[in-house]
Amino acid sequence: MRVDNIIAKLAAVGADLSTRNAIKMALSLISEDEELTDQIYVEIKNKAYKEDFAKVPVEKRAVFIPQCLRNVKECPAEFGEYGWECTKCGKCVIGDIIEHGEKLGYKQFYIVPGGSLVKKILKEKVPKGEIKAALGIACWPELAEANEKLSILKIPLQAVPLLRAGCINTLVDIERVKAALEIGLKQENKSPAFSTDVNPQPTP
Repeated sequence: MRVDNIIAKLAAVGADLSTRNAIKMALSLISEDEELTDQIYVEIKNKAYKEDFAKVPVEKRAVFIPQCLRNVKECPAEFGEYGWECTKCGKCVIGDIIEHGEKLGYKQFYIVPGGSLVKKILKEKVPKGEIKAALGIACWPELAEANEKLSILKIPLQAVPLLRAGCINTLVDIERVKAALEIGLKQENKSPAFSTDVNPQPTP
């Protein structure tokens, strides 16, 4: 995997990998594409927070799903207080994600239109102890921003990128989502998508 190789290369030269800006500067120094900054940052944070995420009971893990994965033309879901309320109609992958999560014991799924609703949910539920970890699906820049914000709240995040970004009818690797849901559980799949050669400490 190219990103893993770049991360290993950055680590070998002692580059600061703690922030997005630091990674961007490090990439320029080794003549790599700075557009990979968010991807590298997210993959490093996935590795750094995986152990903490694994320790959180599944009922305390919130799963944030972007509304762009919906089949907008045929979706029968209605919009509620915390986002779209999936009916598991089978017309998109969201129902499959929720069903797999429910089998594992997950209780909190939020199909959200954007960051403002995510902030509202976190503001309401983190202080009450209802959310102690999060799994997010989004494009690379949004996942990088989420990592920065959740690290302040000390909420470990596992992030899964969209395969095709955009505002509607996006795509995600359903197997990678399932593997992320299973982190810390007996049936966890050992996926190379979560493997890197470095284990940096998460920023406070």
